[in-house]
Amino acid sequence: MWVYTNKFDEDGYFLKAKARLVVRGDLQAQWGDTYAATLAAKTFRALIAIATRFGLLMFQYDAMNAFLNARVPRKLYCNTPEGFTNQFGSLLLLCRALYRLKEAPLL
Repeated sequence: MWVYTNKFDEDGYFLKAKARLVVRGDLQAQWGDTYAATLAAKTFRALIAIATRFGLLMFQYDAMNAFLNARVPRKLYCNTPEGFTNQFGSLLLLCRALYRLKEAPLL
């Protein structure tokens, strides 16, 4: 499905409209384990304290498009969104992960 977002400046004036294509993961059949662990705030603070105490260098990386660049390891099909016409049918083969895909955080 399409998700539309309007962006406004600090005065409330319209700046731009954004649209992105997402997968309806709630309609996806369960396939394997989809749990992806994240770093807890307490653990992060402990790592910062240890690095500070021993004078270690730390680096932070931000994966802005991690979901969009991850390859799907199996054949996965999805229905086309409303308003999209395709001469080959109503299914699309996903080659890369999209937002809301159940296994996207693991990829």
